Amino acid sequence: MFWNSVVGKLWITIIGLVAVVLALLSLLLVQFLDRFYIQESSDNLQQLAVKIAEVIETHPDREHVETARDLLRAYQMNMIVTGLEGIEGVEAIGGSLLVDPALIIDNPHLKASERGQVGLVRSRFPIYIPENEQTQMKDLLAVSVPLRVSDEVGGSIYLYQVLDELSETTRETTIYILYAAAIGIILATIFAFFLSTRITNPLRQMKKAADSFAQGDFTTEISIRSKDEIGNLASTFNHMAKQLDEVIHALSREKEQLSSVLRSMVDGVITVDDKGNIMIANPPAEEMMKAVMFEQSGLEWSGAESSFVGSNLPEPFASFSCEVMKKEMETVTDITSQGRTWSVVMAPLYNKNQVRGAVAVLREMTKERQLDKLRKDFVSNVSHELRTPLAMLQGYSEAIIDDIATDPEETKELVQIIYEESVRMTRLVNDLLDLGRMESGFIELNKTEVSLIPLVDKIIKKFSVVGNEQQISVRAETTLNPGDHFLLDPDRIEQVFTNLIDNAFRHTEANGQVILSVALKEQGLFVDVKDTGSGIPEEDLPFVFERFYKADKARTRGQSGTGLGLSIVRQIVQAHGGQIAAHSKLGEGTTFSIHIPKNHLPT
Repeated sequence: MFWNSVVGKLWITIIGLVAVVLALLSLLLVQFLDRFYIQESSDNLQQLAVKIAEVIETHPDREHVETARDLLRAYQMNMIVTGLEGIEGVEAIGGSLLVDPALIIDNPHLKASERGQVGLVRSRFPIYIPENEQTQMKDLLAVSVPLRVSDEVGGSIYLYQVLDELSETTRETTIYILYAAAIGIILATIFAFFLSTRITNPLRQMKKAADSFAQGDFTTEISIRSKDEIGNLASTFNHMAKQLDEVIHALSREKEQLSSVLRSMVDGVITVDDKGNIMIANPPAEEMMKAVMFEQSGLEWSGAESSFVGSNLPEPFASFSCEVMKKEMETVTDITSQGRTWSVVMAPLYNKNQVRGAVAVLREMTKERQLDKLRKDFVSNVSHELRTPLAMLQGYSEAIIDDIATDPEETKELVQIIYEESVRMTRLVNDLLDLGRMESGFIELNKTEVSLIPLVDKIIKKFSVVGNEQQISVRAETTLNPGDHFLLDPDRIEQVFTNLIDNAFRHTEANGQVILSVALKEQGLFVDVKDTGSGIPEEDLPFVFERFYKADKARTRGQSGTGLGLSIVRQIVQAHGGQIAAHSKLGEGTTFSIHIPKNHLPT
């Protein structure tokens, strides 16, 4: 609003100042005029009264009184004479104003003439005006002087006049002061609006510029029209805008560089506040945190969820961050959660001397730790797998050399054992060589169009005998037609079925079931090998296809495998363009699912 603007406030201030000054000036001027006029009029009345008294005292007759009347007309005054010969009682001589003479004669101040002194009074008296036949209260100035006849006071002369001239003068003065006030207000208004162009316009420009700065636009420049304080302020404002623009651009560049560095990092970087809420997280860190959160909640993460910035840091990372902020020192540790291992380096963040949060660098070390374990297990498993047949070869060879077996039948039996162990060693070595070639991409497939129904029947018959011995039911469930042919390597596919069913037998107790399901759908060929065995622990499930990996040797029935079968199965399936996955729940069994897409099958 106008009243809240600088111009309005300045205008009101100037007008108020002009009004106060003019009011004080008017008051002082009226008082001065009043005192001056009363003083002058009093002196004139006294002088005139004294002169008239001298004339009448010298010639105390009515003729000289009439002469005095003519003199009073010239001075626009009125006179009352008392105690003079030829004048009975009280007689008013002079103008047309009719005042009750008793009011003047009986006035205490004017009775001084009866004591031989001069009396003076200014007061309001009722006056009858014949022109309009009204009685009005008006200010009168009256003076009384004694009449001395033969050196004795014989009467008094009262002179009085109405102070209309003073009232008129005061009124005229007030009018002039009001004129001056009006002119002052007009000049103040012009001056205020003149100042608005010199002061408020630059201020408005500064306000608009400040609004632009608040919105991030520092290109707005204020025009400088003067070299006064406002001009200096505008120049400083422009300089500040340039400095802020440079600082903001520098901060933006640093932020972009930091953001680029964080985005390009393979490791996850997370910043949390003192309450454990995530403030900053680069993409690798968000993927890690989302995976942990969804795994803890039992849901699957599709990768399309919104950012977790602002949410609480999940356990056990939250506990570790609280510990770091409490100790106020950098800490390095490994955190394991949901079957995954992270190497975490976390350090506190400070705001002056107060810990305001922590920053953590996370690197998922699950594969590295698993590879370390696999390397160790590889040497241990190979040594274990080779040690038993080598020990048997050595023992039975020594028995033959030392002629412990004297009977040819016994010798033949020992040689048969040596042969079987050598075949076992050869199979282990061949499996290692095949797996190495497969992982190197040198696997050779002899694909032909085959029908899977005879192959499935062959596999079921081969394991039926073993199933009867171990009291395990094995059967096939297929929706294939005899005319369905597939471009596959039959020997490799038979090896896949054999390894999976053999693995199922080793982990299934008596009275259990092993089911081989084969189905052809629009998406391709689907094969499931399902058992009702002991199942695989959740933390071991992601690693069952690794070489020599064994989830729990205590749950295998009879002799455990070499730990290479599932690795070979995965390589063969992938060579056919398919995928294999394991689904298991501890105590309820395991299902291995194979999917070979339709584009890898004959049309």
